[in-house]
Amino acid sequence: MRGFVAVLRREVFERRLLGLLALALGLIAALLPLVPGIRPGGVTLADLQGGLALGMALLLTAILAVFLGSSMIAGDLAERRLGFYFSRPLPGWAIWAGKMAAALVLIFGGAILVLAPAVLVGGNLNLEGIWGVGNVISVTGGSLIAAWATFLLLVLTAVHAVSVIVRARSPWALLDLAALAVVAGLVWGTLRRMKLEGILPRLTFPAWMDRPGIGAWMELGLLAAILLALVLAGALQVVRGRTDLRRAHRVLSQGLWGMLLAAVLLFVGFTAWVLAVGPGDLLGFSGVAAAPGSRWLAFDGPAARRPGYNPSFLYDLDSGRVVHARFGLLPSFKAFDRIGTPTVGFSADGRRAVWLEYDGVTFDSPVTAFRMDLDRPGSQPVRTPISFRYAPSGFALSPDGRRIAAYEWEGRLTVVSLDDGRLVAAARYESTSVSPRLVFAGPDRLRIYEIQSADANPFLRVGAPSTIFELDLTASAPHPLKTGEIPPMAGGIRDWSLSPAGDRLLARSVDALGLCDARTGMPLAVLGSGHARGTFLRDGRIAVMEAVRGRYEHELRIFPPDGHSEPRRFPFANVLGATVADQPAPGVLRVVTSRPGAPRELWQVDLEPGTIRRMGTLRLASLDLPQVARSRVDLKDVDGVVWYEPWSARTRVVLKRPAAPAVAPPR
Repeated sequence: MRGFVAVLRREVFERRLLGLLALALGLIAALLPLVPGIRPGGVTLADLQGGLALGMALLLTAILAVFLGSSMIAGDLAERRLGFYFSRPLPGWAIWAGKMAAALVLIFGGAILVLAPAVLVGGNLNLEGIWGVGNVISVTGGSLIAAWATFLLLVLTAVHAVSVIVRARSPWALLDLAALAVVAGLVWGTLRRMKLEGILPRLTFPAWMDRPGIGAWMELGLLAAILLALVLAGALQVVRGRTDLRRAHRVLSQGLWGMLLAAVLLFVGFTAWVLAVGPGDLLGFSGVAAAPGSRWLAFDGPAARRPGYNPSFLYDLDSGRVVHARFGLLPSFKAFDRIGTPTVGFSADGRRAVWLEYDGVTFDSPVTAFRMDLDRPGSQPVRTPISFRYAPSGFALSPDGRRIAAYEWEGRLTVVSLDDGRLVAAARYESTSVSPRLVFAGPDRLRIYEIQSADANPFLRVGAPSTIFELDLTASAPHPLKTGEIPPMAGGIRDWSLSPAGDRLLARSVDALGLCDARTGMPLAVLGSGHARGTFLRDGRIAVMEAVRGRYEHELRIFPPDGHSEPRRFPFANVLGATVADQPAPGVLRVVTSRPGAPRELWQVDLEPGTIRRMGTLRLASLDLPQVARSRVDLKDVDGVVWYEPWSARTRVVLKRPAAPAVAPPR
């Protein structure tokens, strides 16, 4: 320890003039703003003094790190002055540690001497002063000091290694370049994979400090490994290389690249583990969407044991096939689907899926449309020629899956052909809502719904009218024309759906489930209370499920398309919940019921004879939100899935294709 202190004191004393230089810079920063004409308008004297002092301190410390890193040991080694220490009873580690500690004392001591005069005269060192950093990033003084100190230590040790390699003039330098290329290539490729998956935080210093995810910790771990390798390799070079420059270079290279390669390979392997996730690794589901008429699901959610990683998938419930997609990285922009449904569009027959994802590095690349034919075995996502500079705030897929419509933030409404990227129509449109809902009302008509969503407390107010516009895609100069509006509803519209023909609309508020004309918004009928849930059937009829006569009595009502005639009624007694799952055949519905403490049951409703058959119990996987999920979900060996949409207050069920179970007699 005495040897370490002796080396430290000697090195600091030999470079004591650096302190005078730092103090002179500090005096300049404190006195220069007092000169008339120097201070710009709108900047206070304290801000200017503090800003100059901070700038000079940062610049001086960076210059000192480069200067001392290249001369403190490598310079003495090249000029054969390092033998002075080895001629005395000093261990090699004490020489290395003493010189590095002296360099750090000179660097940070110089920073203190630069800042001291400004502090004494009342200068403002707050980052929100003349620098304005606090208006852009959230960073504290402690985090800035820690980050800058780490950077300076990295520069100091890296410059030392480079200086030894350059001064040695050895053929080993070619191997150093080759090793650097290998390590840098592995790191760059791995970081790019992480950026493509959205694991790494955006380059806003230091964004990871807000909510550090696994990507931020992996970056910090890699940085720590690089810093540790530089420190240990430098110490090994002094201890074993001693005063022989070429030998020191050889020892440095072997130690440095050996440790760096091991660290980088560990980093690559850990990244591969992070990205190797499937649906069974999700700890909750942020959003779920189901393809109509098929068993394909689209969902995303946080991965277990990988904080900050939210992968998204297309999943075939029947076969268990998984297709990884990146639609979960885009912000959810649909009026009601901002929580509960990914930004994925399905064709009306469920045979094609279309979604948007970043075409490259997440957050910094254009957004491109991808499509996939779900009815073809082994099909893979196909990149289409359609791209956007930013993620659109409105998106829709035509019923045949051949066209997409998008509303961009700049107020541009476009309809594009998916197969060839041909622009079908474009129009200027200024939306009055955060995200207009786009719907194809036919092959050549696009309908725009400015839906007013439910208020945070829907019981306190009546929502505003929801305006409806239509765009004729065959017009020479298409322009959205107002066709009507949905009347105000208590608390706003909480849930809504469009009929398969696009002519009627179900809208549910706090106190009513109403049927409206989809083009004009004119109310046609009231089908139930605000607790009812409605579903359009293939033939145009409407299935409404509602609790009656208490909590444990439900009734399925089948209304005609106009909603006026008396409905057919199918009671479900002694059940806590009842949900219409699907329509496997014309005139046949499958209903899932639940009871407290009992497995869910499946019922088949034959509409024409008016019978209900119990089809047995079900094992459903619950796709819970991340906020309430307690464990991962196994999607294998289940009969279907169930999830709850919080913003529509609705339970959804998707079942596997009907099997042939033992059938109970009709009741």
